[in-house]
Amino acid sequence: MLARLADKFVLCPSRDPLPAENKQRQALPLGDGQLEVLTMHAGAGEPQAFVLKFGGTGSRAERADLHPAEVWPQLQAEVWAVNYPGYGGSSGRASMPGLVAAANTAYEHLARQAQGRPIFVTGNSIGTTCALYLAARVPVAGLLLRNPPPLKQLIVGHHGWWNLGLGAKLIARQVPSDLCSLDNAAQAKAPAVFLSAGRDRVVPPPYQQQIFERYAGPKQVVIDPEADHATLLDAAIEPNYRAALDWLARQALPQAANHAETS
Repeated sequence: MLARLADKFVLCPSRDPLPAENKQRQALPLGDGQLEVLTMHAGAGEPQAFVLKFGGTGSRAERADLHPAEVWPQLQAEVWAVNYPGYGGSSGRASMPGLVAAANTAYEHLARQAQGRPIFVTGNSIGTTCALYLAARVPVAGLLLRNPPPLKQLIVGHHGWWNLGLGAKLIARQVPSDLCSLDNAAQAKAPAVFLSAGRDRVVPPPYQQQIFERYAGPKQVVIDPEADHATLLDAAIEPNYRAALDWLARQALPQAANHAETS
């Protein structure tokens, strides 16, 4: 019961049909069911690199875009966007352990296809827990993380006011240890760009700051000072954000260039 309560507290699944223009659906085996992944391409040639995308708590892969691959015109990339279990065409019930299973399954299949080519991982909000989980355990070329929550600390400290934290502590205990973003950040070594909303009411900046500070790899943090959790990037911040993505490319894309020269 507590685990299901925690899942309902965090996740907002949907299964309604959505258009998936310019995307191809793949069904990856996951247990007795399937994990739905939607793929798209930046450039027309053979991919030099891949981007694995994990969306927010209510997002769907059908709505995913090419970002950040479209920012790097020199890169031929294939983008994989994941529908978590219980979302879209993915089997099963939406759950936080399901996030771990989705991350493992998507990465394993993508790594086999990539055959050593770089894999970037992006995450938005709850999706950053999947991204950091992978970055702490498997080779990734780089990370792009937006508004990352430390789930247990956020549930207790920010959402526990209504019952003096008592119920919140019980819910927080149901968050799988594999999804502890503070611990995973301390083990991740890939270059990372963090995009942070300065007026985020879902994951307030002090909670995001905990992850920035714990992250062990090279990093850049871009703050959009007036943005809330889902606000579009302010045009005034875009030059700083683009510069950070250029830095990320310089850190990781030489691997892609070397592969292109030898293939």
